[in-house]
Amino acid sequence: MAEKVRLGFVPLVDCAIPVVARAMGFAEQENIDLELVREMSWAAIRDKLSYGVFEAAHLLAGIPIAARLGLGGVPVQHIVVPMALGRGGNAITVSTRLYQRMLEADPAAMHGPRGLSGRALKKVIDEDRAAGRPVMSFATVFPFSSHNYELRYWMAAAGIDPDRDVNIGVIAPPRMFDSLRNGWVDGYCVGEPWNQRAVFHGDGVIVALKDDIWPRSPEKVLGIREDWVNSSPETVSGLVRALVRAAEWADQPGNRSELAQMLSEESNVGAPYEILKASLGGRPVLRPGEAPTDIPDRHVFYRYTATFPWLSQGSWVGTQMKRWGQVPADSDLNSVVRQVYRPDLYRAAVADLDVAVPKHDWRVEGANDADDRSFVGPDSFLDNTVFDPEKVS
Repeated sequence: MAEKVRLGFVPLVDCAIPVVARAMGFAEQENIDLELVREMSWAAIRDKLSYGVFEAAHLLAGIPIAARLGLGGVPVQHIVVPMALGRGGNAITVSTRLYQRMLEADPAAMHGPRGLSGRALKKVIDEDRAAGRPVMSFATVFPFSSHNYELRYWMAAAGIDPDRDVNIGVIAPPRMFDSLRNGWVDGYCVGEPWNQRAVFHGDGVIVALKDDIWPRSPEKVLGIREDWVNSSPETVSGLVRALVRAAEWADQPGNRSELAQMLSEESNVGAPYEILKASLGGRPVLRPGEAPTDIPDRHVFYRYTATFPWLSQGSWVGTQMKRWGQVPADSDLNSVVRQVYRPDLYRAAVADLDVAVPKHDWRVEGANDADDRSFVGPDSFLDNTVFDPEKVS
């Protein structure tokens, strides 16, 4: 008899891997009855995973680290990460009104590399300060999310202080579009399809993509309770194998239209097929009324070690927690990351599959001369910095 595994997810394009694992039979082939449960917020998924409602969850990369550190306001069972759930998909979207102001304030920044568009926002902020106007409001999906860190990184690279020059709040992903449309926020950083939806409806403009900030930035992971790993190791391995095979299927260009159709179902993401297809097909529309832009790696589910739980990426998340005052500066985050991110579980699960696995669990991120660049894919940071986890305490 198949073992029931309940997996919570938030309706985003990057829930694709568990959706495919169930729909295409990869979970069933591992003798797993995979039940997917749609939730609206990351806090709800974290809490239900912690209290045993779910065995597994589609989680933000920072949540398991934050949970291990006791952050978040509720007691959380230890969560471990045996694999990542792909790369890409995030973007920074601003209202059409703010976009026009940015375009007028600094046309060169707005017509140059997308990652530098924050310079135009800096000029708008300076104008507002000089005129005595209220600070603008932006939103991310959770305090310990890559979205929060990417938005802050983009702003800081342009000379904006995210804690003083703007307000940054938290809104659940499916509610982002309505918040922008109703004027409650001036911009946000969220995963797809909630950026494309704003563009397709004429209410928002994408001014930067995840790839413009750091293409390898950690995104979603498979989160499971540590006690479940210890009590059901074979089921955990089977789940990882099913999800890795699903990721490989989802990464095939020829499967993207079918994937968009799957995700358009109300029980999954529930967004219009055309919006999902634009993003999954690597041809998103960045500005209302304009032609699509070719971005073939907009969503990467399997290539470039996209399912491997890199310790160095977990370490980067920890440094962002330090940078923005979420944890004390003397926290030993690499020690925490070693407890949370479990490449050993990944390696054991895929040992009999034809999966390219890195030789090491850590790497220097962002180095242009890295000898594994072709293996891990595009890797440069917006500000051309290099992240060496060995230099992090």
